[in-house]
Amino acid sequence: MAVWHVTEDYEDLLGLLPDAETVQTEAEAQFRSEGRIMEWTAVRVLLCAMLGRQVHIEYTDEGAPRLPDYEGLHISISHTRGYVAVALSETKCVGIDVEQIEHTVAPRVERVRSRFVRDDEMADSLVGLLLHWSAKEAAYKAIGRQGVDFKEELRIQPFDETQYEGQMQLDDLKEDETYTILYKVFDEFVLTFTQKEIES
Repeated sequence: MAVWHVTEDYEDLLGLLPDAETVQTEAEAQFRSEGRIMEWTAVRVLLCAMLGRQVHIEYTDEGAPRLPDYEGLHISISHTRGYVAVALSETKCVGIDVEQIEHTVAPRVERVRSRFVRDDEMADSLVGLLLHWSAKEAAYKAIGRQGVDFKEELRIQPFDETQYEGQMQLDDLKEDETYTILYKVFDEFVLTFTQKEIES
C-alpha cells in the first residue's frame, strides 16, 4: 500500500514516467479537468514506483481497475484533492479509500447520511461520518460484488471515532462476513483500507 501527497506540477509528474507521452495522451483524451488529469497521472507514477516499471491500467465494465500485465495481482485505487493511494496484493482482494474532511461540505454529508449510515451505527461528527463512508467504500472495492447497498448490507460495529488511527469492524450482512478496516485521520483527510480472502 502506498499513499502520496502530490505537490509536484504536471510537467514534473510526466518526468517521472518512462513513457510520459502515452500517459499524457490518454489522460488528456479522457478528462478536461486539470485536477482530474493530475490525479490520473499521479496514480500511474505511484504505481510505476511500486512495481518498478510503467504499467497499463484497464477497467472492468463495472469500473474496477485491473493490471493486464500482472495476472492475479489485485489492485485498488483512490484519489482526492492532492492525495493518491494504491493498494496491491497477490493473495487477497484489496480496497483502499481516501477522502478529504471538508467542513464546508458538512451540510451535504449530513443530507446524504441516511443513504449510508444505519440506525444501529454511530457517526457523531463529520470525521465519524466520513470514516463510515470511506470504510464502506473500501469494503465495497474489496468485496467486488456489484450493487452493494451501503446502508442495508454493510454495518460498522461501534468504534471510538475520536481515535484518529486504529481499526474498526465492518459486517457484510448479505454474506455474513466481517472485515477489519484499518483507518487513519491525517492532514484533514481520512484513509481506510481492508482486504478479503480470494474465493477459490
